[in-house]
Amino acid sequence: MKIGIDVRPLAYGITGNSRYLAEVLELLLPKHPNVEFYFYSNKSIHPVFSHLVQENVKLRIETRPIPGPIYLNFVLPRKLKNDKIEKFWATLQMLPFFKLKIPSYVNYHDLNFISAPDTMARSNFFQHKLLSPKTIKNADVIFCLSKNTKNEISHFFPEASNKCLVVYPGVKQSKPVKKNFLFPKHFFLTVGTLEPRKNIKRLVDAYKIFKTENPKDPHDLYILGRKGWGEEGESLYQSLMEEENKNLGIHFLENPNDDILGQAFKECKAFFFPSHHEGFGLPLLEAMIENKRCAASDIPVFKEILSERCDLFISSQNTEQWTNAFRTMAKVRPNRLPKFDNKFWSWQTTMKQIEGVIFG
Repeated sequence: MKIGIDVRPLAYGITGNSRYLAEVLELLLPKHPNVEFYFYSNKSIHPVFSHLVQENVKLRIETRPIPGPIYLNFVLPRKLKNDKIEKFWATLQMLPFFKLKIPSYVNYHDLNFISAPDTMARSNFFQHKLLSPKTIKNADVIFCLSKNTKNEISHFFPEASNKCLVVYPGVKQSKPVKKNFLFPKHFFLTVGTLEPRKNIKRLVDAYKIFKTENPKDPHDLYILGRKGWGEEGESLYQSLMEEENKNLGIHFLENPNDDILGQAFKECKAFFFPSHHEGFGLPLLEAMIENKRCAASDIPVFKEILSERCDLFISSQNTEQWTNAFRTMAKVRPNRLPKFDNKFWSWQTTMKQIEGVIFG
């Protein structure tokens, strides 16, 4: 069997999309040594994922730069046909505009272009507005990362409801490693790209109020992620580089590796996730498996993950509530109750669901 996979998420280093794909492939590839997996991308695979290029993998990477929409709709279909691919797995929420003649599956994270268009870059919005309805129509199975995503698709595209399968991400506890970074004894953590949807600027503003009112509180705020776009990708990024913010205890670590991320989740007091909108929220699982309490936006998908018994749900637009969350988390015991169910939230479970569709 020849299976084609859109591995463009693996070109950008560690993101939610790339982690989901990489974790599944890590389990799927060795389980099917006699299957030929073809990796398609318009960009080179990031070195952090080089271990996924195994004996049963054939690379189809472009040697010249091709914009994503052109690659997806004009280059990729021809390559799939030439390689005689029998099944295709799209992992970036898009299939070619014209329906492929082979079974096609697609990962679907959210319907931001409908439910949260203001959080998207303009070019990305128009691309999704044009291609998403065709993708939903052309897909044989839609892997939804949450019940919320399935509900949204069912609401806006009811004819596709029976094609939707909820396939939650998994999580695994990071291995004990030598400390790569000297974090302070007390700190709060958030993780994400500096872009409008992540709402990190509001969290920073709330933390500043908290520290102004509680100057002796020992907790710093660490932001781990990468530079994005919009106001948060530009002005917030520059602000986080200033000594004034560092002196207040606000620190931005750009493009941290897996070891530093794992260490941060292990050592933080609590995890904060202020996103306006998310398809899922994988960092919440990474905090929960380390027994950390979370303060997260009061949005439906997060209620599929967190527990009202030990986590806080906060309006993403309310700076005062986020300030109160810092006050609360500074005083509570860090351990979660009830304990995290790491059997339910496992990559093995995720892989088996996807495997059951592709090889079914």
